Amino acid sequence: MKEKINIGEVIKVAIILFAITAISAALLGFVNSQTAPLIAENNIKKEQTALEAVLPGCEFEEIKDISQYEALTDGKGEISKVYKATSGGSLKGACIITVTSGYDVGIQTVTGVDKDLKVTGVEIIKMKETPGLGANANKPEFKEQYKGRTYEVGVSKNGATDTEIQAISGATKTSRGVTNGVNIALKVAEKIVKGGVK
Repeated sequence: MKEKINIGEVIKVAIILFAITAISAALLGFVNSQTAPLIAENNIKKEQTALEAVLPGCEFEEIKDISQYEALTDGKGEISKVYKATSGGSLKGACIITVTSGYDVGIQTVTGVDKDLKVTGVEIIKMKETPGLGANANKPEFKEQYKGRTYEVGVSKNGATDTEIQAISGATKTSRGVTNGVNIALKVAEKIVKGGVK
């Protein structure tokens, strides 16, 4: 014999579940509205700190129209922001924020390039790479490899040459991801410094 369904009970449970969902959504919305400005402010501070770290002693002017640089990515990443770096009114170089893929998507890198088109520094401001492997890309000994490099930087698994960086052991994809960001930055900087692309 089939058990009879009590429609009243079903409606009561549905209303309770709807109320719980609505209250949860309202609470999440409230928390988000309170924390979103703080998160945005922290991200701006983190970005500014990274800019100053990769090209110290400069003032940074954001170039709003970055569409002119999109073709320079060769499909190896995205350009988030581009800054001209100046000091005393003269151009000192550029800082470029890129997003590339490593083992995971979303390695956000700030690369400083001077007017001689040499890398002055690299900072990773966001990534989701594997702890103990790809996350080691944020260690100074890895990032320091890029200093003084010019286009095009390669990646070596063993025995890096003058034009390569040594890949992180077990994290070649991450190493390539960061390097792709650096190479994109070098090409964008060339366009800013020289006013054209080779």
